[in-house]
Amino acid sequence: MNTVKFHIIVCASSVLALIALPSCKNHRDSSKKDTQSFLDSAVFENVDSIANLEEVDFNWLNEQSKNQRYNPSAKRINDIIHTQLEVSFDIPKKQLMGKARIDIKPYFAPTDSLVLDAKAFTVQRVAMIGKGDVLTDLPYIYDKLQLHISLGRKFTRNENYRVFIQYVANPDSVKTPGSNAITDAKGLYFIDPKEEDPKKPTQIWTQGETESSSCWFPTIDKPNEKMTQEITITVPDKYLTLSNGLKTLSKKNADGTRSDTWKMDQPHAPYLAMMAIGEFAVVKDTWRKIPVDYYVEKEFEPYAKNIFGKTPEMIEFFTTRLGVDYPWPKYSQVVVRDYVSGAMENTSATLFGEFVQQTPSEMLDGNFEDVVSHELFHHWFGDLVTCESWANLTLNESFATYGEYLWREFKYGRDEADQHLQEDFNTYLEESFQKKVNLVRFNYETREDMFDRHTYQKGGLILHMLRKYLGDEAFFEGLKIYLIENKFQAAEFHQLRLAFEKVSGEDLNWFFNEWYLDKGHPILNANISWDETKKESIVTIEQTQDLESAPQYKLPLDVDIYEKGVARRLRIVVDSLKQTFRIPAATKPDLLVLDAEHQLLGKLDQQLTTEEAQLLFYKGKTYLDRFIALDILLDHASEPGMSEVLKSALRDPFWNIRLYALNRLDEVIAQNFIDFKPLLVQLAKNDSKSSVRAAAFDKLANNTHNSEEDFSLFEVALKDSSALVQGTALKGMYAASPEKTQLALASIEMTAKGSMLSSIAAIYANSAVAGKFEYLKDAYSKITNPNEKYLFIQMMGKYALSQDETIKTSAIQTFDNMARNEDAWWLRLAGIQVIAEYQMEYSKKLDQLNAEIASPEGLSASESVKTEKLKEKANLVASIAQIESMLTSIFAAEKDSNLIRILSGGQ
Repeated sequence: MNTVKFHIIVCASSVLALIALPSCKNHRDSSKKDTQSFLDSAVFENVDSIANLEEVDFNWLNEQSKNQRYNPSAKRINDIIHTQLEVSFDIPKKQLMGKARIDIKPYFAPTDSLVLDAKAFTVQRVAMIGKGDVLTDLPYIYDKLQLHISLGRKFTRNENYRVFIQYVANPDSVKTPGSNAITDAKGLYFIDPKEEDPKKPTQIWTQGETESSSCWFPTIDKPNEKMTQEITITVPDKYLTLSNGLKTLSKKNADGTRSDTWKMDQPHAPYLAMMAIGEFAVVKDTWRKIPVDYYVEKEFEPYAKNIFGKTPEMIEFFTTRLGVDYPWPKYSQVVVRDYVSGAMENTSATLFGEFVQQTPSEMLDGNFEDVVSHELFHHWFGDLVTCESWANLTLNESFATYGEYLWREFKYGRDEADQHLQEDFNTYLEESFQKKVNLVRFNYETREDMFDRHTYQKGGLILHMLRKYLGDEAFFEGLKIYLIENKFQAAEFHQLRLAFEKVSGEDLNWFFNEWYLDKGHPILNANISWDETKKESIVTIEQTQDLESAPQYKLPLDVDIYEKGVARRLRIVVDSLKQTFRIPAATKPDLLVLDAEHQLLGKLDQQLTTEEAQLLFYKGKTYLDRFIALDILLDHASEPGMSEVLKSALRDPFWNIRLYALNRLDEVIAQNFIDFKPLLVQLAKNDSKSSVRAAAFDKLANNTHNSEEDFSLFEVALKDSSALVQGTALKGMYAASPEKTQLALASIEMTAKGSMLSSIAAIYANSAVAGKFEYLKDAYSKITNPNEKYLFIQMMGKYALSQDETIKTSAIQTFDNMARNEDAWWLRLAGIQVIAEYQMEYSKKLDQLNAEIASPEGLSASESVKTEKLKEKANLVASIAQIESMLTSIFAAEKDSNLIRILSGGQ
């Protein structure tokens, strides 16, 4: 699963005490002179334009190490062999009518009872299926969560039996709460079931992880259960269906419905069972004669291969890299509306939220290829071999996260992959400030707690460290053994360790104890000096992490020694709290780079002079070498002699170096604009990366004032293929000539999409031009990027508050509707924040008015003026009371736990 959490910034300082979400990282003090920290090994700024998939607030979390509960793997009493389902729907009532025939046998010990998970069902019949399919009713007890069935006699592990259950599933009656990662847990979802919303298609889809498949069919809803399945889905004939495995039969019925049968012959966990039903367009593809299909909304049919078209190449790459063929009979990817998480790796049929549906133009500014590779890699790690318990979830999610790295490395090169690694470290690090837990942990409060940045990003980084330690040959051979020995089974992390030990011949308990069974990360201080007498570099490394929240580590590190611009490499092992290494050399090295592979999941403080940083920037072997060096040099950007280095950064072959330099050079560019302008224009016009072009245009826009020449430059950029660039160019046009831009907006409005809509909204909000609120409402409905939607609501609020009282009064109802009804909680939060801004503005006006009334001028004013002031005061008091009532009602109705915590101050 890929859980989508968008990094958002609270821009309102609300009287409601809405707590601030994580803000942009502040740059370090730029006044440092001679030396500069070598930066925490990998603590870098994320400057990509794609929304970060991040959690939001962790202050409410207790340290889970203090929690003494133990959550074991589920005990195996009965074992489901095969599940056969017949399902149909009452779509307007949001109900599923089901018949289940389940083949089961005792796992080991004889048993005369069966317990099945079945949430919020109306159970109509429970029976044993005998010879000739004769049904014999069985006694049962049902508590709305589990079905306790008496089998009538004891069965041994050598005897299979078959039960029949007829039921109605009522997903809206499920009481299990959602979580930060998976915002709802009712398992079965009906989208626009009464066809009331013209902007939404009617759909039915499922979400099984963690234990929500039992909301739509009876099962043993645990990750260590494995079963084959067959599902017959009856729907109105206009709808397509999708499920696991292959469609073996499709039959039209006399009542206008159609029954499709999907068969899954290979065992998988119940949480991976799925259905998706809707009026999809299907674009067909193949890999080695295996069907690879893309189910999208019809509007996006022309772009399906832009979105998913690299899938066959991904399957081939993962198959080859792992030495284990893609194990399933097909691979389908389906996009649905109002999905409750990011995407889900249902076996052979991955389900995505609508955010992946983009036009080619939008994909230029950031696509979701990482999500596609993540879910595909799950089909080996998670589907073929499944975590035995949620405590071992890292066996699913850290591998899928590292699959993103592997695909980038193969397809786009190591720079792209390492930039992704950089993002993952930042993502984990932000969580680590508030939450320190083991990677494998049995003491979680709820199983949903496992879906965090430790399980995903930290786990992926740990795999990368293990790969760098063992080497590629041993690492991938170990993965192959793990997959082959545990295929179609559940596994725990010890089986992963044993697979690597089988290949390497080394006891790896030290590594797994440090990184899987302990929390935190190393914090290293390094000091390097030169002994001229002995011709040795003296490297002293001290582990300074708090040993109550992290272990003492054994850390293999590669060291690059630069001599006359050429690097040689050696490996050291840090395994003491303080340790000194002596590295002989003929002359004093120009530079030593500790952790030369930048694989350490931790913070490494090594001091570099600006001269050493320049050497690393020009001679470093990797993107991370150059980035670390550049980050140091940018803190000295205004010093003499730095101009050419900075220009070299703006010409770097990797886009994120160019982008990072642009985003850090505001002051330098402003002070030397004439010098930098030709290079900025070149980047703006010609850079291959749209985010770099947009950043360059942004710097040009920030430094232009009423320039006809600049207006023409920005106007031409409106024809750029990237909506992000177009939107930034519009900002530049407005900076160069507000009047001409206002005139041009009438035609631009008609065709604007994506980032361009946000730029138009920003202009209208800043200029307070009248009569544009309805346009902004319509524009909002066209935006698909969740980050942009959040910020767009804020701009709509700013615009509404710039208008007269009539517009303000009608507009607040729009924000009230958003605060109550937006599907994503962060968009509801944006609506709340705008309403809070209304409250702040009216309260400020009331304070000002009270001061006026109480002033000498107010006290001496005429009676008519006093009456008018008192009337205005009464209106403000009434408006504030109305807003307070509105907010109270919104808060009372809110169900999302994350948003409730934010609204209650994080408690």
